[in-house]
Amino acid sequence: MPSTGVATGMSSLSWPSFLKNFPSGHLVVAVAVDVGADEIGSRRLRGLRDLLRQVVGGLSLRGAFALTVSRAAGFPEILCAFEVESDARLLTRLVRARIAEGYPGFASQYVFRLDDPLEAALRAGRWSNGDIDQR
Repeated sequence: MPSTGVATGMSSLSWPSFLKNFPSGHLVVAVAVDVGADEIGSRRLRGLRDLLRQVVGGLSLRGAFALTVSRAAGFPEILCAFEVESDARLLTRLVRARIAEGYPGFASQYVFRLDDPLEAALRAGRWSNGDIDQR
């Protein structure tokens, strides 16, 4: 998708602003498997969202991105949307996300399980060359 000129370099936007400016963005969904469905809005889930924001913010992005928490699927998910597909792929390689369906309107969709071991690896910053170190 060509850039609309709204973002220059990496830019974090609010979810509504992102959807308005990039309605066909690229989505990477983190399924928070170790967070209960009743924990939407909890400190734990916000902490996971903030962790992903830090991880994404540390990547060499070319375009805008946005994150939000959703329970539309009936369980906690953190939605990460990207203006540029190559930016989404940076995250997908890091977390070993797989192609997904079920999120209408996005040009590409990926999903991964954000479990306790992956959270620990991301918090420790143990990634290199697009892969998380399995130590």
